[in-house]
Amino acid sequence: MLKPQDLLNVLVENDFKFITGVPCSIFKSFLAVLNDQSKAKHIIAVDEGEALSIATGYHLATSKTPVVYLQNSGLGSILDPLTSLLAKEVYNIPALLLISWRGEPDKDDEPQHLKIGRLTKQFLEILDIPYVVLPNNRVEIENEIQKAKEYFRKTNLPYAIIIKKGTIEPCQIKEKTDIYHLGREESIKAIIDNLEDEQIIIAGTGKISRELFEYRKANKQNNKTDFYVIGSMGCAASIALGIALKETQKKIFILDGDGSVLMRMGTLATIGHYSPNNLYHIILDNNAHDSTGGQPTVSNTVDFSKIAEFCNYKSFKVITNKQELKNTLLNIKDMKGPVMLVVKVKKGSRKDLGRPGRNIIERKKLFMDFLNQ
Repeated sequence: MLKPQDLLNVLVENDFKFITGVPCSIFKSFLAVLNDQSKAKHIIAVDEGEALSIATGYHLATSKTPVVYLQNSGLGSILDPLTSLLAKEVYNIPALLLISWRGEPDKDDEPQHLKIGRLTKQFLEILDIPYVVLPNNRVEIENEIQKAKEYFRKTNLPYAIIIKKGTIEPCQIKEKTDIYHLGREESIKAIIDNLEDEQIIIAGTGKISRELFEYRKANKQNNKTDFYVIGSMGCAASIALGIALKETQKKIFILDGDGSVLMRMGTLATIGHYSPNNLYHIILDNNAHDSTGGQPTVSNTVDFSKIAEFCNYKSFKVITNKQELKNTLLNIKDMKGPVMLVVKVKKGSRKDLGRPGRNIIERKKLFMDFLNQ
């Protein structure tokens, strides 16, 4: 396995000193090392297209080649800037792409990763982006970086390095002290326990869906009312809006994460514009990408309540403790939507969390049957 510090050192020694992207668990230890150093500038973007655009600005300002990291699921998000901004037919701009390989063929992975895993190499080939699978020792990596630099010198175009799961060695991660005491899983349990029966719940990607699924399973509850957005980060609120515009008799609750909301913040404006009065948007905000290793988001400098107000949400509230959450949920039936509740929670989760990623077609059918009953 490759030490994360070795990967960072090779990049810095070869003048790749500007690194931006969206976290993936495959990069967990590399990002921990990257965040704990001053040799390279590191910007965590809210989505992959933004990261590539930030990288473009860096190149325009310095003539140097930036590094952009992303999970392969984010390849779709960078398609537009790759083809209409960086391409040789447009501005001819280089970038070193570090792409994690979720859903690698013949490897066990979650359903949402399987198709993009099969298509990752084909995607790059269609875009005429040369690539290499990252070796697991420093000498070979140095050789590959030299090949990439030569390619940049000749073409000034993007070059990709694909990184398999398990290539980068785990490392000790320094945890920062949380200022909030309410847990996310504890909050989800309180939400479920204090809602009326048969309310529609759209649960966001990652730990939120997993914790809701675990609570339903532990209580032997029928989860026909729940839709787990196991992939498609940032799309839970849009899915809920689409349902709310048709299903007007039931209340619809979105359990969202701060990283997901930031990734698709334009959705807040769309929700506010169409203003379904049965939509309740709960953001479990821990200022972290908890599902990929706890890397920070920018939510600590974002006032979601003001954004909700200016996007035409009818009510909004910031919640910091369990009793306040319970009281708000008891009164929510009298609140006209769209409503936003921002619940401040601490980072972290149980290590033994299950996943709702199996039997998903069956669950979708149960959910659709419930909506149409």
